[in-house]
Amino acid sequence: MPKSMATKAKKEPVNTEDRVMEGVVTAADWAERNRRLVTLGTIAVIAMLFAGWAYLDYRSKIAERAAVRLDEIRMTSQAGAPIEQIRGELTEYVSQFGGTPFADEARLLLAQLDLRANDFDAAIARLEPAADLSSRTPVAFRAAEAIAAAEEMAGRPEQAIQWHERVARQAVFDFQREDALGEKARILARTGDLAGAEALYRQLLDEEAPQSEDNASIWAVRLGEVEALRAAGGSVPSVPELRIMEPAAAGEAPAAGRPTVDDFGVTPDAEAADVPATGSTPEEDPGS
Repeated sequence: MPKSMATKAKKEPVNTEDRVMEGVVTAADWAERNRRLVTLGTIAVIAMLFAGWAYLDYRSKIAERAAVRLDEIRMTSQAGAPIEQIRGELTEYVSQFGGTPFADEARLLLAQLDLRANDFDAAIARLEPAADLSSRTPVAFRAAEAIAAAEEMAGRPEQAIQWHERVARQAVFDFQREDALGEKARILARTGDLAGAEALYRQLLDEEAPQSEDNASIWAVRLGEVEALRAAGGSVPSVPELRIMEPAAAGEAPAAGRPTVDDFGVTPDAEAADVPATGSTPEEDPGS
């Protein structure tokens, strides 16, 4: 018979159900032959799941204990305990709960005590572990801003500007970027770089949509001051006049942009060991 007339063998259709059943039977046979191995594997999986649950439960309880303990330290502070006692309790807290998110809050509080003592380098060293901006947490940005202010208080405006630039680059929200650039412009003006300060203030006012009308008003006033100084050929002091311990008068807001210890929530009363929650402002007697 010619090759062209050869009939092609027809392929039998694949029965999917039969193949599935064949696979099930094969798996059952393997499990039967390896019953001990299957049992051990099942036990191992259950043990891993239990260990994972236990670890998560442990971490949750540690975080809960850390939150309660930090509140206890704050209450002890507000009750008028000596500063050294509060410092010791916070130091022990960081050592005990260093792996929890609350440890960075404690570092901020410790840094406040260092700033009250005008020990800027110690405050910066405490804050640096908390200022990991890649974590994108509010505490990290507060720590970075605190380091910038401490550097400026210590008379190192270049380092302060670098920290403000880091915050501006990695800001999560527009207001964080705007505040950081506004602070950079203020430091540039106070260190004599009037042209740089003017350019940055114009950028903030012309190219941005400020999140705060108050900020926009402050930038406009500062821009006018810088323009007047440039026109008169004047300059500003190279070292800013910083208020470290002196509080604002009762009912009076601190001067805009002026870094003070109070900016971090530290009471200016050197005899009281009050350490309020980070970012809070001590209440003042309106009648004082």
